[in-house]
Amino acid sequence: MPKTKLDKNRKSRTPRLLFTGFSMGVADLVPGVSGGTIAFLYGIYDELLFSIKQVSGTFLKLILKGQFKSAWKVLPLAFLVPLLSGIVIAIFSLSKLVTYLLDNHTVLIWSVFFGLVIGSVYVISKRITHWNLSRISLLVLGAVFTFLIIGLSPIEGNAGALAIFLTGMVAFCAMILPGISGSLIMVILGQYKIVINAVSDRDFGLLIFLALGGAVGLALFSRVLIWLLKHYHAATIAFLIGMMIGSLRKVWPWQIEDQTVLPDLNLAILLSVFAMVIGFTLVWYLERLGIAKEHDDIDDPKFTEQIKLTNNK
Repeated sequence: MPKTKLDKNRKSRTPRLLFTGFSMGVADLVPGVSGGTIAFLYGIYDELLFSIKQVSGTFLKLILKGQFKSAWKVLPLAFLVPLLSGIVIAIFSLSKLVTYLLDNHTVLIWSVFFGLVIGSVYVISKRITHWNLSRISLLVLGAVFTFLIIGLSPIEGNAGALAIFLTGMVAFCAMILPGISGSLIMVILGQYKIVINAVSDRDFGLLIFLALGGAVGLALFSRVLIWLLKHYHAATIAFLIGMMIGSLRKVWPWQIEDQTVLPDLNLAILLSVFAMVIGFTLVWYLERLGIAKEHDDIDDPKFTEQIKLTNNK
């Protein structure tokens, strides 16, 4: 049987989704950079939310009814498998490297991420064609809200099962929010080192509780985001962009004891500015390549119909 246009699109999409997931995994390892920002940038944000809702809603209902064959059919496997594979590969292969770079090349690494966030703000802000007072106000509100959250002092960590479960609930919700990263929430909760060590040491007992909490949090919070994007799309995007702007406080390269400071002008500063430009240019180049618009190029009647059904619920 000859391959259809839809089959070819799905096949060509797989490596891009794998790369997107890998990028999201790297972002979620870094306190201050959100995997949700990457999903937004690469044009899969709406589909990601829908897929989470599909798995935690329709799929589970069919499983509980014993309709296993029907449940399998509703799973968006062509989207989730490569995306989740990329995330898992990045987290388990780069956790030690990211920790090493943040410890030994702090300023340069934060400079790159600072540029990435600024570039993402620039790219995503173009999705709002008309700015009015209410949308600007929401952008400012999102920025102030995130700025204040980032400034909270970390509390003492707890490796207990319930604490890890609750950490997963909150942190995974943050992972799909552009602006507030799950890793940052873990830092504030005092859980970041506990979790990153569990990943490095392959402590699957602890990671299972984290994943279970994350699954519950995502199932609930994705529905809130879908509703907001359906009824107040531009306003929600404006608020999310504001959150990304507020997150710049965390990725500011020059900090002393979590206090932002202005650097002295020297060669190291010039290198850091160059690293920022690299981060910004990377985002700009991805947009030019059309990766951020890849969703518009997918001729998938099934997904289009699913989105319509979701929006009508």
